[in-house]
Amino acid sequence: MPPSGSLKTWNAMKKILLQLLLPLIGAVTLPAQIILNETFTYPDGQLTANSSGAWTPNSGTAPLNVTNGAAILRQLDTTSREDAFRLLSTTFTPATDNASKIYASFTISYTILPTAGDSDGSYFASIRTSANGLYGRIGATTTGATPGSYRLGIANGTWNATASIELAQDLALNTIYQVVFRLDLFTDQTTIWVNPLDESSLGATATDTFSYSGNIDSFAIRQGTTGTGRPGETLFDNLLVGQSFADVTTAVPEPSTYAFIGLGLAGFCMMRRFQRK
Repeated sequence: MPPSGSLKTWNAMKKILLQLLLPLIGAVTLPAQIILNETFTYPDGQLTANSSGAWTPNSGTAPLNVTNGAAILRQLDTTSREDAFRLLSTTFTPATDNASKIYASFTISYTILPTAGDSDGSYFASIRTSANGLYGRIGATTTGATPGSYRLGIANGTWNATASIELAQDLALNTIYQVVFRLDLFTDQTTIWVNPLDESSLGATATDTFSYSGNIDSFAIRQGTTGTGRPGETLFDNLLVGQSFADVTTAVPEPSTYAFIGLGLAGFCMMRRFQRK
């Protein structure tokens, strides 16, 4: 115990340090199982050319560009627009894997509404396989939305007016939203949420049938092309892919948070030394 004359000081120190440590300890999370982290911090210009090989062109000719640290997914062009994909650090074999779940999150900010056509808007992002199979197609549509707004939809394997399931949540132009996605290899279903709190938040789950081909190894983004349905135009940023909901939605503490924790722990050690004297 500390000397009797220092008892009040000891108690005050203990109270202050505990008040400091408890909230900071609560801010620390276990390391996330991130298998892709993309913030698009490349020089302005063509994404596949300026990313030093991180992004690979898949189809189309008109460039998929990055500007001010975000990819720009466009639709209003008469030329077929470039699509691209980036490899994950982990691959999955859906033919034999009946347990894994793949999660992704990213931010969007739409500037031009989707074009409906006969394919009900279109998709702009998906999980990709080594055989160029596209699963969990995430798209945008104006179907069911109030005039001037749009909705997101999800399809397991094929995007069309029948297969895509819309999320019943109107979204506004020029507004940033976080989209969260899940592919469950046990149920063979994909789900999307917008600004969710957790997996029980309002979402939409696709029900069309998968037809897997190849190993899941990358994430793909797509621009609108000539034809009927187009996905609109949006900024696309802050892409994370992981193996749990928390991986792609829980913020990692800032370095300043760790610094405060370190100070608190140092103070706690000093308090222990004071206690032994």
